[in-house]
Amino acid sequence: MKKIINLTFLVCLAPSLAVADMMKDSPLKFPEKGALKAKWPPDVKTEHKSPEKDYSIFGTPQRSLKQIAEIQAEMPKGEFTPPKPDWTHLKRTRRILTEGGDLHVLAMGDSIVADTMRSGWLAKLAEAYPKAKIRGTVYVRGGGGCQHYKEEGRIQKNVVPLKPDLLFIGGISQRDIEAIRDCIHQLRAGLPEVEILLATGAFGSTDPRDAEAMAKAKHSGTGEYGAALKKLAAEQRCAFLDMTTPWMEYIRSTKLHPHIFYRDRVHANEIGEQILSKILMEFFKP
Repeated sequence: MKKIINLTFLVCLAPSLAVADMMKDSPLKFPEKGALKAKWPPDVKTEHKSPEKDYSIFGTPQRSLKQIAEIQAEMPKGEFTPPKPDWTHLKRTRRILTEGGDLHVLAMGDSIVADTMRSGWLAKLAEAYPKAKIRGTVYVRGGGGCQHYKEEGRIQKNVVPLKPDLLFIGGISQRDIEAIRDCIHQLRAGLPEVEILLATGAFGSTDPRDAEAMAKAKHSGTGEYGAALKKLAAEQRCAFLDMTTPWMEYIRSTKLHPHIFYRDRVHANEIGEQILSKILMEFFKP
């Protein structure tokens, strides 16, 4: 990683040079298939199962606090405007975190959601709230969104029996707002007390240095999708988190090419994952 970071100082970019296609000025050469080799493979093994073809359910966090500290010590320093913690529709979650008890967090979505959870942010959350006993589950499908999870009784079969207290729905693959609404209704029917956090996307192939392109991205919190998701959250009494804006700000503030934070053309590497962890930790800040 140090070699990569040193090279990035040769490709520092001013905002005026931002382009929609990151590959045009990328300092990295990604494999045609697969991803760049990880410097920090997850050091915590968790249970993993596949309820059906293309779908996975596994435990999280997959990183120890020690490994997270090592990664964050080497990641380029950046800044972002902290999202304001909003506990309006997370009152039970807040009570468990601050007063103690069991908190089961389940994240549902695509490979970006898997990356987010692999950051190990739940280990950091447990560190911040020592009275709570926190565990996590990830339910993902490549390119998966609520348009998939609402079908064939998947929520009733695969989510409800796990009895999560807090459900995180995010990623870059949500096809439409109505599918998310449908999933919320199914979740509430089977889990009346579940609390839900809806998050916009980060990473993907759109260049975060190009504000206009990002606003047009189908998963972005800076465009129509973000506004629609925020409106849905208010209507359905869910918490809302724009992850797009602070993620963009962090990468831009480093003055480095965005691919320094990627393992392939779409997904975060270990240091990219930690940007998402930092955003979530600010949202859940004590």
